[in-house]
Amino acid sequence: MGENIENALKKLEKETTSERERLRILSVFNDPDKEFIVKKSLYGSLSEFVEGELNDGRMGDFNKIWRKIELRQQVKSVGFKKQYIYWAAAILVIGMLLGNLIDIKNPKIQDLNWYTAKAPRGSVAETILPDGTIIYLNAGSEIKYPSIGNSTIREVYLTGEAWFDVTKSTDRPFIVHTDFYDVKVTGTEFNVKSYPDDHEIITTLEEGSVQIESTRNFKIEKSIKLEPGEQLVYHKQNKSLHLNRVKPEIYSSWKDNSLIFINMNLGELITLLERKYGVDIVVADESILNYHYDGTIKNETIIEVLTILQKTLPIDYVIEDQVVRILKK
Repeated sequence: MGENIENALKKLEKETTSERERLRILSVFNDPDKEFIVKKSLYGSLSEFVEGELNDGRMGDFNKIWRKIELRQQVKSVGFKKQYIYWAAAILVIGMLLGNLIDIKNPKIQDLNWYTAKAPRGSVAETILPDGTIIYLNAGSEIKYPSIGNSTIREVYLTGEAWFDVTKSTDRPFIVHTDFYDVKVTGTEFNVKSYPDDHEIITTLEEGSVQIESTRNFKIEKSIKLEPGEQLVYHKQNKSLHLNRVKPEIYSSWKDNSLIFINMNLGELITLLERKYGVDIVVADESILNYHYDGTIKNETIIEVLTILQKTLPIDYVIEDQVVRILKK
């Protein structure tokens, strides 16, 4: 049965199941008597990334994640058929386990405790790592880093945007893991923007040098070395890379509570404003998203920014129930 479920999961991931097969698989996920078998099969599907058997310790971690999934099911179940929620949970648990167990395969870091630093929407946070590396987190971002005292492991996992001033160490490279590629450095200043909802991942180098390396999600034939003033853009949709010459200070201005826009379309600008000010912005007419804007925001309030946009672009705005609605004039 376990082997059948594991094969079924692979089919679900690849979307190669027929409607009949899919309903049969979902009925298994919906059976509480088969919960352990389903869990074990899900865990087994991680064998490419995680070494070792499903022992009591790891099963305990797995169960914690499973309970979180069940809570999400209860929240999301309104308006959805229960079996679809279990299917989503089955796929989601694989991703969550990768996030929680990704370091197990490396014996050097499997016993470490990890800290998570976050910057909520509307704020910028500063974190200093055990090795002295300084990190600024942009709004809506988080970073996971080891709490080891002797600083021998210099790896972090980034979701969102961060600026790094990495303490130099030629024999112990510093690695920033994103969803698609790794950034490897020995000591430098650079910015990485890797929000899950964005269409691009952008690495901008200010000082020193960095190397962009492959991950399991994206293969690069040869690592790419950046020089100061260079920016590498990865386009998620077509999996392409572009190397640009830029002014790096523009892309890290957010850490000094400033945003600089150069020919930015209104859609991108709205996303930045939502993160910076912690507000929700709704656009009534999507045609206005193609408007472009040049400017700088420093200490202005969201109302002041909206008023400036209102004067420079053919738009109006209203605020209803703490939601900003942007209208076309």
